[in-house]
Amino acid sequence: MIDKTVFLVTHEYPPKRGGAGTYCEELVFACDQLGIPLKVWAPEYAGKLKSEKFRVLPIKGTQDWICSIKSVLTIAKKLKKGTAQATIHLAEPGSLRAFIRFGWLLRKKPDLIVTIHGSELLRFCSNPFGKFLFQRFLKKTRRIHVLSHFNKNALLKLVPEVEERVLLFPGAPARRLTGKGVRKAPGKDKKIKILCVGRIHPRKGQDRLLEAVSKLSDRLTRKIQCLLVGPVVKRKFYEKLKKIASGLNCQISFLGDLQDDELRNVYQEVDLFVMPSMPREKSIEGFGFVYLEAASHGLPVIAHETGGVKDAVRHGENGFLISPDKPNALAECMSKLIEDEDLRKKMGNQGIKWASTHSWEEVAMQLYVGN
Repeated sequence: MIDKTVFLVTHEYPPKRGGAGTYCEELVFACDQLGIPLKVWAPEYAGKLKSEKFRVLPIKGTQDWICSIKSVLTIAKKLKKGTAQATIHLAEPGSLRAFIRFGWLLRKKPDLIVTIHGSELLRFCSNPFGKFLFQRFLKKTRRIHVLSHFNKNALLKLVPEVEERVLLFPGAPARRLTGKGVRKAPGKDKKIKILCVGRIHPRKGQDRLLEAVSKLSDRLTRKIQCLLVGPVVKRKFYEKLKKIASGLNCQISFLGDLQDDELRNVYQEVDLFVMPSMPREKSIEGFGFVYLEAASHGLPVIAHETGGVKDAVRHGENGFLISPDKPNALAECMSKLIEDEDLRKKMGNQGIKWASTHSWEEVAMQLYVGN
């Protein structure tokens, strides 16, 4: 066990939703369970949590320059009072960008652990100077955590010198959203319910899901209901989805951003999970915790094979991975699972087993206790 405290720095933390925030919260909980000394620097809204381990960063929690310098200056001031070298884990893109920009302000050079979620490898390299700073910073780290083979390959293409410091280890389902295969009895209408969970944004591919529904036969569309969960972050895209939905011959429900207990109930009521995430110019699905959450509830999963999704979904076992360039394939896979209840159950059972092999405690041990 380690005897010195690790400082986890993040610009994203619940109640704000997002994969990076989930990652940070689950690591904090895992360290509590394991007795690993961990303290958290998080934005003002997360600082409302009553705990000795939390320290408040006077920021709203973004990647802009003001948040970056406030974040680093606050930490530099506190670390100045210490005597030992600090171990700092930059656990998400906002904190990483802040230290790339202003980490030089720290007089005592910390022992750095960095997590790469995926999109940083695109956004932080959008111009030659930014790419240079990113590469130089990564070379100073002791350990770099990536959650998928896609992220590892992209990282090593950018900075091959850090190969021995890279730790490839996937995440796990969020504990408050993990299922145990508990299913609720179908409603009186006996509709087959298809669920998509993700912020309403073009990268999450909700439009591809609705377009696939439009390709189904009338017989199948009468048998299904689609539930879309997630906050609206792109209003024009949301309006586009509403327009597509109005022309479909099945019920499409936009449920908004649900609380964890509400979302867990929805997971237990549905039959199939579909989130056909799409690659964007500066954003990509680096892993996809949501696919493991759905699998843990015994749901077969359909996803696009993009970014690191391949490490979250086992093609042909607990679901289907299809190319984003083959829109008809999405409708074909949906048809197959809508029609075949036995296949849904088989893949769902495989998903429960697959999700159970993932553990946040193992991630924490690898990050903070491993050599």
